[in-house]
Amino acid sequence: MGRRNVTRETRRKFIKSVGAAGTVALAGCGGNGGGDGGSDGGSTGDAGSASYEITFWEPFSGGEGPVMENIVQQFNENQPLDTDAEVTINRQRTPWDNYYNKLFTALSGDEAPDMTIMHAAYLRAWSGGIDPMGDYIDTDAYSEDYTESHWNLVTVDGSVNALPMDMHPIGVYYNKDLFEQAGLDPESPPTNWNEFQQAGNAVVENTDAHAFTQSPYNDGFGSFRTWSTWVKQQGGTLFDDEWNPTFDNEAGQNISQLFYDMTGDMGWSKQTSEADWGNNAFQNGDCAMAMNGTWYVAALEGIDGFNWDFFKPTVGPNKQQDKVWADGHTLVLPQKQSRSDAKSEITAQVAHWMSTANPAWATEAGHLPAATSIYEADEFQNSSYYDKTLSKYVEMAEDDTYFYHPKVPDGDPNAQNWYNWLVDIWAHNSEPQEGIESGIQTVSDGISG
Repeated sequence: MGRRNVTRETRRKFIKSVGAAGTVALAGCGGNGGGDGGSDGGSTGDAGSASYEITFWEPFSGGEGPVMENIVQQFNENQPLDTDAEVTINRQRTPWDNYYNKLFTALSGDEAPDMTIMHAAYLRAWSGGIDPMGDYIDTDAYSEDYTESHWNLVTVDGSVNALPMDMHPIGVYYNKDLFEQAGLDPESPPTNWNEFQQAGNAVVENTDAHAFTQSPYNDGFGSFRTWSTWVKQQGGTLFDDEWNPTFDNEAGQNISQLFYDMTGDMGWSKQTSEADWGNNAFQNGDCAMAMNGTWYVAALEGIDGFNWDFFKPTVGPNKQQDKVWADGHTLVLPQKQSRSDAKSEITAQVAHWMSTANPAWATEAGHLPAATSIYEADEFQNSSYYDKTLSKYVEMAEDDTYFYHPKVPDGDPNAQNWYNWLVDIWAHNSEPQEGIESGIQTVSDGISG
């Protein structure tokens, strides 16, 4: 297998489409180039006898950062690949808020890393800037190592653009002590809308705490994860076949009104657009329930004496189907003219090891693993998170509950500014219909560039 021909024209098309559409929010990316300066470290000679330094970029912090650091350290110390070559990973962390900006800048100057983390939602829009894994490995053989849902996540129009690392859906984390104070059974969390509504009302009526936060970070995209989950549960759609947003449907209107009411007549939460308000309130014991992703467990486990648990988020009103948002971290090979085919093949093997041989990414970072072998591992099933979160995430996967936001052809589907209209509705800075109309315009502009 060998590298496909990467021409300057291919790169120009990618830079034009991604940059113009705002995928990387170029306004904030000045002076953040980088990479390994084009050095290929062992690109000459046979792959069995050379040495390779694999530059690897990732955005993980909080509870995830130390886990990834340990994974890389284990690789460098144990040399697990079936090769005589010495292979080391040079891990470089870039903060999330500038991660894709920096990657875009590096790709523009042919200074990209050898391997990088990329959210699956970007695999279509960034396809012009990454090398498909099938250029360097037998993806048909590798597919057997991953769950079907994870493999589908990294496949775009028949091309395997990455190797899957995990899936990170959302769920509802709750404070068991507040449940008990509210007169609720902390061992029997809500399973449907009526129970969810009763629980939230009981918290408001019987404690001094708030009932619920739609996103601990009170951010646009976090709000959209919750909003779209409940929209899909009502049978609503997000985009049509031509990538036009379809938020202004009955389900979209219903959930937008619900957001407005939760901070209005229902009195479940504060009317605020303050960043991290929900996170501070939940972790301080001032909010009973928070919708967030798999990654939240590592943060909560670090709080002494915090008595938390978890339930499935299939509790939306007027539910027609069980649907829950999910995305996944993937490992990609950014296009890089100076990286040899031999080094690319080694890098793909590193990605395979990283995504299949590390149960800690589930048991310590809390994510739903991509590798089928990890599900059967004692380390996974005996982990401290298994009963609380992982077993429930697995059940939702087995029931085909997860849906993915469409991989749009251009623009940034995870951009905060695409969904700040939901924060405005939550904070009562706009009426629900006004917010929806603003959202449709913003997302349409983002996709069309």
